[in-house]
Amino acid sequence: MSVLGRLFCPFFADIQRVYASACKDAAVDATMIPLRLEDLSDAQAAYEAEFAAFGAPAPFVRITWNGIASLWAFSQAVIRIGRPCFEAQRAADPHGAPPEIPVTGDVETGIDLVTLSVRLAKNRFDRWVEWAPVPDAQIRSDPDGSGNFLFLNALSWIVRHELAHIVLNHHAVTYTLPDDKKRAELEADAKATLWMKGLFAPSISRSAGSQPSSAEIALERRALGVMCGLLWLTQFELISHGTSPTHPDAVSRLTSVISILQLREDSFASEILCYIVKVLIDPESPWPSDAREPSASDAAIDALIRLNRFITDQRQ
Repeated sequence: MSVLGRLFCPFFADIQRVYASACKDAAVDATMIPLRLEDLSDAQAAYEAEFAAFGAPAPFVRITWNGIASLWAFSQAVIRIGRPCFEAQRAADPHGAPPEIPVTGDVETGIDLVTLSVRLAKNRFDRWVEWAPVPDAQIRSDPDGSGNFLFLNALSWIVRHELAHIVLNHHAVTYTLPDDKKRAELEADAKATLWMKGLFAPSISRSAGSQPSSAEIALERRALGVMCGLLWLTQFELISHGTSPTHPDAVSRLTSVISILQLREDSFASEILCYIVKVLIDPESPWPSDAREPSASDAAIDALIRLNRFITDQRQ
């Protein structure tokens, strides 16, 4: 077993629990569609992140330890970036300039963890980096405990996406055009998001800014897991030549799942999405500078527009 496999093996029971829950939502037998955690990817036989579903004759879902480690690092980054930004927004003068991202302390560590996440997705590691928090499946204190919780939520959505490919029988279809493959990915996104959402729904009658119900908070946490899973993928599009001929662009996928989740305008998941996009593409400047009191949903839409513009510029 690789270094990353040994390091993240203590998460095995949690990963199995997540997979069992996903199989229950998908109405499939986990023993008939087993989860395989392995060191090397299937296509390249390399130490790299892979989350993939395989069809007939014996379907299974395959995840590499590089994928687990990279998603964990990104989830830890989201917590370390999102919470201080959320608190800075609440402490700011609502009639003054928008707060600047506090690029110190936890936020600075979070930005470094985003960089580590990219490295973990593409390289073999012979030892853990000295400056990063050590993965600990048992820790409950923050920020590590919240990072673990978000990691498992993001993983929950990703494995549901892979199971959706099997349930929707995508492996039995011969796709001749790239757009057909992209539509299949969006179908799997939608199915996975609906499974994650379940019966949870926001309260339509609640006044914006008031305390959400426990059910709405549960939905927000699941929504943040969905967004985290897709934002983890997004970071690879920010690299030159990082786009895929078979997968839809990140903005289209995020826009699609947000429309399915139907979150309220003061959604904290939408607000944190805005902060993470900002850190990914423009951590230093004040932003947004042209809006005084946008709602969280407005900020998320603005962030996705900026993200799309940034990725488009990267391709040129």
